[in-house]
Amino acid sequence: MMINILDQSVANRIAAGEVVERPASVVKELLDNAIDAKATKINVEIENGGIDKISVIDNGIGIREDDIVKAFLPHATSKIKTIEDLNNIFTLGFRGEALSSIASVSQSSILSKTKESDYATELCVNGGEFEKPKHSSGINGTRLTVRNLFYNTPARKKFLKKNKYEENEITNVLSRYIMANTNISFKYIVDGEIVYNTSGDGLLNAICAIYGQEIKDNLLEVNYKNDDYEIKGFVGKIDFTKPNTTYQTLIVNGRYVVEPIVSKAVYSAYEDYLMTRQFPFFVLNINLDYSKIDVNVHPSKINIKFDEPSKVYDVVYECVRKALFKYIESKYEKTQTKVENSIDTVKYENISGKSFGEMVSEVQIESIKEKNNINYDFRQNKNENIFPNNSEVQKNVENVSIFDKKVENYIEFQNFKTIGTAFSEFLILEQGDNLIFIDFHAAHERLNYDKFKNQLEEKNILVQNLLVPFTYTMSANELDFILEMKNRFVELGFEMDQFGKNDIKISSVPLSFKNINLNKFINDLLYDMKNFKPKFDREIDEFIAQRACKSSVKAGQTLNEMEIQSLLSNLDTKKPVLLCPHGRPIIEVIPKSDIEKWFKRIV
Repeated sequence: MMINILDQSVANRIAAGEVVERPASVVKELLDNAIDAKATKINVEIENGGIDKISVIDNGIGIREDDIVKAFLPHATSKIKTIEDLNNIFTLGFRGEALSSIASVSQSSILSKTKESDYATELCVNGGEFEKPKHSSGINGTRLTVRNLFYNTPARKKFLKKNKYEENEITNVLSRYIMANTNISFKYIVDGEIVYNTSGDGLLNAICAIYGQEIKDNLLEVNYKNDDYEIKGFVGKIDFTKPNTTYQTLIVNGRYVVEPIVSKAVYSAYEDYLMTRQFPFFVLNINLDYSKIDVNVHPSKINIKFDEPSKVYDVVYECVRKALFKYIESKYEKTQTKVENSIDTVKYENISGKSFGEMVSEVQIESIKEKNNINYDFRQNKNENIFPNNSEVQKNVENVSIFDKKVENYIEFQNFKTIGTAFSEFLILEQGDNLIFIDFHAAHERLNYDKFKNQLEEKNILVQNLLVPFTYTMSANELDFILEMKNRFVELGFEMDQFGKNDIKISSVPLSFKNINLNKFINDLLYDMKNFKPKFDREIDEFIAQRACKSSVKAGQTLNEMEIQSLLSNLDTKKPVLLCPHGRPIIEVIPKSDIEKWFKRIV
């Protein structure tokens, strides 16, 4: 076997594969350099998802004329001199491959000026080929422009996703850098339109620039310090949660990173208050000695290693828990004051000696209310059955569920006795020598689903307009995901439009789902978006309909006798659908003989 020493241009393109995965990677590397150059103002401009153009302009210290070519050579860096420096890295960009790798797969140019120089120096590098540097006019700082990324590596370019996706990835990077560098003013322009324009005046204003001013009312401040760690930032209130972890930002020594141990610690602090498929919001900045972390574990520098991860977990858990306890205790005190003002005899006595925060896991102060209560313009009789009449539902054994599970047997609900309901979830009947348990929420879900599917097949979707449109704020990636399916939403009866920069507005819903909890509906969609790969309209319809149906079921609802009769009349058929739309059973039968065995009446 012959061993070849690779040409430097080939080696550079291989290195580019590690450092430059997509346009967002380029932006990240250029931002690192601008911040390390002590910039206080940074402008970022992209075109067509950063594939056609990325421009980063800073007012930092600039690059000297005799160093400007060296900056694009492999292993060139101003941030490391000796091997000992690797143990105390306090700059963002330091590996020395970034500019060399970027320039090898693009058409790049740099214009830079130091305050000591009378002129700027400009250099163009096309696919790793250097042009001669030349003098030019310019202000102090650096402008680096990258055009036609991967133009000479088509195999890499074909793996890029659509421009909007790449744009969203860059937007995500910018948002993290804005929150990690709150003393820097950022301007971010996409295809000629300003997306972010920050003033560099603190973390709270940076968070509001990213998520909107209304987020202020949903944040709790975290401020903690001991001999080893300082943790500052904000976490969301217990009722301000998100359907995924994209709303979590961790900054360690000024560097945006992803570290699961911190996410787990925050989740554990919230665990008593989180609903299923919900995650805490947080922006936390952890400062510690540079020798206690390793930032050189991956070329992208987004992953780090803590020297003592268990200690980090403990301090994060402790400071977040304290912030939550303080908030809950203040809510209790306000509630207690209101009660004492209205009822003179009400007294509160803490006989345990614990603070209210310490007792919060044992005592529930008040239920967490659902956000975004929606009013609908329809009338509903208080005694109206929650289940439709038999004529409203057409069941088809050939379409039992999306999982194609078919039910061979059926139950005729005749000569039965109603025992009652259990846990506000299950209806219990006695029929002959059997006990029958019915999950009436799952049954309600099934019937709503079938009714809706019937309307869909007949192209006769009945629509309910909302008195007050529902709005929901989301990230750029989430908005792109929702808008990609907008036409299907509209055809299914959900009138939906973009509303503001990162909001959607829903003005109508299908009548079959008139009781839908839209906040839960959108949360469920966003939670599943990473696993959803739409190929056909029918698959999208199923995806939306299932989650709409699930979100329209009322938890904790009980049934009166009329509603029980309506439910059973719909299930009493030769061709029943005894599975909910998600494949869960609706009915379970326990024979009397099984119960007798429990009590050893028979062996």
